[in-house]
Amino acid sequence: MEWFFRQQKPGEITRDPIIGEFFSTDAIDNPAEALVREGIQNALDAKLDDEINIRILLVTGNHATETNRVSRWFDGAWDHFHALGNGLNEPPYESEYCPFLVFEDFGTTGLQGDVLQPFDEPGNQNSFFYFFRAEGRSGKSEADRGRWGIGKHVFPRSSRISTYFGLTVRADDDQHLLMGHTILKSHRMGVENYTPDGYLGEPSKDSIFMLPITETNTLAHFCKDFNILRDSQLGLSVVVPFVDPEITIQHLKKAVISGYFYPILKSELTVDIETPDSKVRIDSKSILDETSLLEEKARENMVPLIDLADWVAFRSIGKEYVINPCILECPVWSDDLIPEEMIGRMRNDLDSGRKLAVYVGIKVREKGKTPVLSYFYVYLCRDGFESGRPIFIREGIIIPDIHSPRTRGVRSLVIVSDKPLATLLGDSENPAHTQWQKNSSNFTNKYDYGKNYIEFVTKIVSNLVNTLGTQEEQEDPNLLLDIFSLPLEKLEDHPKSPTDGVQPTSGDISGLGPIPVEPKEKRFRISRVKGGFRIGPSDSVIKPPVRLDIQVAYDMRKGNPLTKYHPSDFMLEREPIRYCDSIKGVSVVNVENNHMLVDVLDPDFQLSAAGFDEKRDLFVKVYVVDEAQND
Repeated sequence: MEWFFRQQKPGEITRDPIIGEFFSTDAIDNPAEALVREGIQNALDAKLDDEINIRILLVTGNHATETNRVSRWFDGAWDHFHALGNGLNEPPYESEYCPFLVFEDFGTTGLQGDVLQPFDEPGNQNSFFYFFRAEGRSGKSEADRGRWGIGKHVFPRSSRISTYFGLTVRADDDQHLLMGHTILKSHRMGVENYTPDGYLGEPSKDSIFMLPITETNTLAHFCKDFNILRDSQLGLSVVVPFVDPEITIQHLKKAVISGYFYPILKSELTVDIETPDSKVRIDSKSILDETSLLEEKARENMVPLIDLADWVAFRSIGKEYVINPCILECPVWSDDLIPEEMIGRMRNDLDSGRKLAVYVGIKVREKGKTPVLSYFYVYLCRDGFESGRPIFIREGIIIPDIHSPRTRGVRSLVIVSDKPLATLLGDSENPAHTQWQKNSSNFTNKYDYGKNYIEFVTKIVSNLVNTLGTQEEQEDPNLLLDIFSLPLEKLEDHPKSPTDGVQPTSGDISGLGPIPVEPKEKRFRISRVKGGFRIGPSDSVIKPPVRLDIQVAYDMRKGNPLTKYHPSDFMLEREPIRYCDSIKGVSVVNVENNHMLVDVLDPDFQLSAAGFDEKRDLFVKVYVVDEAQND
């Protein structure tokens, strides 16, 4: 057993691995969250049983292990840990205590595959090779949760010496294997240059690369030194030595609950979080109690969400509203996807505070393949949730950094598990699985109208809520409205008389007095609808055809809102602005930016638009620009 670092050959590229930086995103608060998200995801992809168990042991502070007790596992590596330019900041010394973390999964396949395989073989499901000998490549299929082959880098990233050990018991041959791996930068010791990767193991016969350790006594000592529970149980145990001090028990608990509450509630996952003198099990029975012990902000966010997810998991079955699937070649939301007979019941459920389950279908088109109808679920509850931010779950994984419209006052879950759509969204994810990206290299040009699928899913909550609210209209005294029944053509100028607007006196030389001007009756009415406005006739009857010029802007405290309009506010011809299926008696002539021309063809006409920012007031101005001459 020894550590081996390969000498760099002349002309070979000097490499400074940066893959760990993929987990430095605003959506990941701390190293514990990245480790939990990726570690559990890998375990779920490798699961054998209906329920898997994760054990996370954190040994720090006074419980940290004396380094001389575990020194055998670092012999031959210390000089590399302190080599100039190796990328480590303030690496520990041999005399220091060794705090460590253990991450074990039970009920999984372990790291299977030929340990002698030297190169990548596409299509070969060799998880041992991809875990220890590949970077940025994965043997996972499109049906798995991971794609990029970098999730394992959360382990060295969580170590002050960028090192991890893997002990596995494999389902394919029941072998017990141990190997260590450290990932530094290309570095120099004395007169020799070394490549970044170092391995703990047994040299192969030709000494080309290191092989895993299989000797029984050595494995037993490793388990004892690092308090590993694995005996003959299938799965993988990872040890992170000199663990990052930012990883704490509280961070681990929060990461488990916030990242995997849904599979935990469904009894697909249990997680044990331990220290040498404490143990907490997070499962479907205890998760709410454990959530209540989190810090105040996390607790306030998570408790109502877990309550909704609990209803989803156990009490929503058979209560779903099945709406019409979107089968358009280019998927776009339309209000008529909700059958008319459902709207009233769905609206009543939502407005009364009852939880609402919606089954949504969409036809997925991968290029060169037959389109497949795929479904996902949307769960809503109007509970006063201030943020209104939807939570998106793909195959049990929370995707936390989705840019979607907020629905203030509504708490929501969007759950995608059906393979065609889940695979599409998984292909679009960034390496840290925090976003769906329209330009992801795994996604671009793979699907017809790929970005439209992402938009359809990310905007589904807003679209559902707005559609259910389009018929809930009320007159809005605060909606700024100017309606002119006079044509836009400039009237002939007349000189003003000093008596205009003044009652004539007895000395009025004109003898005529002012011409009385009666106010022109407004023939159009604007009312507010959810997220927008509606234009319809007033009590006065109009005689079509009439052409209307409609201009819209967000209101301003000072100045003319129409002159302050900017296309970044909205564009009437683009999403999220939409025209509801209640439109009747009008023909749209042109729509551009904030300006619309429509012909009114029926006295009882109606035009409704929604999708505007509900936190801002609208300014709507309507002119008559062309009107039939009526005798």
